[in-house]
Amino acid sequence: MKNLTLGLGRRFLVSRKRVGFVSWSAVMAMLGVAVGCFAVLAAIAVLNGFTNELEERVSGFESDLRIANVSLDQNLQAKIKSAAVSIPEIEDASFYLERKGIVIRDDNRQLVTLKAVESDKLGSVYRPFMESELGRPLEKSGVVMGTELAARLQVRPGDRLRLVSPTSGQLALGFPTWGDVEVQGVFRTGIPIFDDRVCFIPMEMGKQLFRAGTSVDGVDFLLREGSTAKIAEDKISALLPEELTLTSWREQHGILFSAMELEKLVGTIVLSLIIIVASFGIASTLIMLIMEKVREIGILRAMGATRRKVARIFAFQGIMIGGIGAVFGMITGITLIFAQMKWGFLKLPETIYLVSAVPMALSLGDVVILISVSGAIISLASVYPARVASRLSLTEAVRFEK
Repeated sequence: MKNLTLGLGRRFLVSRKRVGFVSWSAVMAMLGVAVGCFAVLAAIAVLNGFTNELEERVSGFESDLRIANVSLDQNLQAKIKSAAVSIPEIEDASFYLERKGIVIRDDNRQLVTLKAVESDKLGSVYRPFMESELGRPLEKSGVVMGTELAARLQVRPGDRLRLVSPTSGQLALGFPTWGDVEVQGVFRTGIPIFDDRVCFIPMEMGKQLFRAGTSVDGVDFLLREGSTAKIAEDKISALLPEELTLTSWREQHGILFSAMELEKLVGTIVLSLIIIVASFGIASTLIMLIMEKVREIGILRAMGATRRKVARIFAFQGIMIGGIGAVFGMITGITLIFAQMKWGFLKLPETIYLVSAVPMALSLGDVVILISVSGAIISLASVYPARVASRLSLTEAVRFEK
């Protein structure tokens, strides 16, 4: 009986009687579902690609783990160094000073965040995308800044400018500390809060500007490839005083990545409306098919077919229409995504987007979610027409034909 149900469902769908538009309506419904699934899959892949690109740039600029907003004296620094050496997941560590400062170039002044780091750590613990290679370690009178800040100041590597620390202790006497530096490199992350607001300076210059003495403001940890941040965080926390709190780069920029996840969710929901609209086409196709096959439904009921069997026949037709469209759309989408990942034929202006081609990434979970959502929509679209068909009686069928 199951094979009979499937066979009748296929035959009812492809056969033509008086309402010949049914077949074309089914084709249009299939194409609608296909376009919807393709659009959702492509949008998810693009959003995943840009999210991965952003994560790579943020993780390269920031450290994997950080102890921040504290004053670390020499004793705490020694404990942290000892803990870092004893934990195999940690590859390197860098102490830093971070304060607000002013960059002056002629009459141009910009408020920035000055981050003083150990000179040999720029390029290892901190790995920003450099527009111009350093060529040599960060020197005592050197500074590395973002492209947007360099454009505002109209400077390039080799130019000199002045750094002023308005928060240093000498300000009360009317003389803020300052220092002349040379632009040693320019980085570009594509993230305005970095490119327009952050400058790297050597630790020696930072201590001179900030009057910090031997204390530092925090420490950044670089993890080994393949290490799990949570495991490393637990091990470090177990060896350090409780007042020292560790955060990851993802936690430091949690609002940004939460916004991107929300954007992905909203985009998926909006594009899923294409599948919902196409599902109305499936329902209308089935209704027209029922109108065409009223007599056949009556004959089936007279031969002993139950209401449930009749409902299954038309439900199978709706699922077949939507299923073919969904499969076609997903195969096309997956093919395009993997082709783009391999060859990158969809180009982007690199000066604007920092990537030469549209980044795409797809996970098995995304495909499973799309299959589940589209399957649920298609099934719901088939329920009402199937119930209508199952409620037709033999008497109604005969009266309709007359």
